[in-house]
Amino acid sequence: MRIRTLLVAVAGVLMMALSACSQEAGPTPTGGGEDPGPPALATKLRAITQDVCYRSPGDVDPSECQKYITQLNSVPGQTHHYATFEAPQHPDAVESARALRTAIDSYNNGRCIDEQSDVEACTQSLQDIAEALEDVEGDVEDMAEQSG
Repeated sequence: MRIRTLLVAVAGVLMMALSACSQEAGPTPTGGGEDPGPPALATKLRAITQDVCYRSPGDVDPSECQKYITQLNSVPGQTHHYATFEAPQHPDAVESARALRTAIDSYNNGRCIDEQSDVEACTQSLQDIAEALEDVEGDVEDMAEQSG
C-alpha cells in the first residue's frame, strides 16, 4: 500500500512539473496569417524555375522530380485565387493555372515517381509542366507588379 501511495505522489509531482514546463514555452504568436499575395508567389516561382526538372525536363529521370512536383502542387490554386479574387482580374492567368494543374495531374496520374513508369509519357508531362509554368510565371509577375 505504501508503494502505491508513493507512486501516486510521484506521478502527481511529475504532472505538476510537466504542466509548469508547458507555461515556459514563451509568448503565443499574434497577428500574421496574412496572405503575402502575388509578389511572394512570384519569388517562389523564380526559385522553382531553377530546378533541373524545369530547365531540362528531357534530360532528367522523371522519377527524380518528386520534390519539384510537390513544390508546384499549390501553384495552380494560388495563381487561380490571385487571378480571380484580386483586382484587376487576370483571365489569362486562370487558363495558365488550369494548364499547369492538368500537366501536374498527368505526371501524378502516370505514377512518374515510380521508376517503372512510362518514361516517355512522364518526360512529356514534365515538358508540359515546364511550358505551363513559364506562362504562369509570366502571369504572376504581371500580377505582382500591379499589386505592389
